[in-house]
Amino acid sequence: MTFYEIDPRVEAIARNPSFFTFLADCRGRCRVVLGDARLSLARADGKRFAFIVLDAFSSDAIPVHLLTREALDLYLSRLEPGGVLAFHISNRHLDLGPVLGSLFADRGLVGLTQMHAVAQPDPTGRSSSEWVLAARSTKDLASLLSDPRWTPIAAKPGDRVWTDQYSDVVSVLKGPLGD
Repeated sequence: MTFYEIDPRVEAIARNPSFFTFLADCRGRCRVVLGDARLSLARADGKRFAFIVLDAFSSDAIPVHLLTREALDLYLSRLEPGGVLAFHISNRHLDLGPVLGSLFADRGLVGLTQMHAVAQPDPTGRSSSEWVLAARSTKDLASLLSDPRWTPIAAKPGDRVWTDQYSDVVSVLKGPLGD
């Protein structure tokens, strides 16, 4: 397992056994690569993964460069045949599902989405989360297709695919400015 992490402080916290033990418990079976994940993944020439998880979209400022056609092409180049991409796109201010829907349609991918809603305030501290999965074919997601919690993701008609040269964050704002 390889973790790509941009913030060295996050790795330090993850390695502190007072907070977490996952990395220590892995006993060398996982590694952390510090730096921008897209750039680091691009340098990992020849490396292939069965499952790639992107979890960088929950803050108010999203890394748009991880949601472009070029970024998706990179992820696909590092994905094993039959592999799955998972995007955690929970965000209070932005609806990122249509961005992924457009990207998937552009590249002929199958996409599913699930919103796990949690009532607020939640005494355990949990919050709602939204996940999107993508694969090259329906057979790669076959076990989820009959699960009613997962629904197909679609692009909004007329939405332009985000690229390294084009993105439109205003178009995905939630609330009065974006709807």
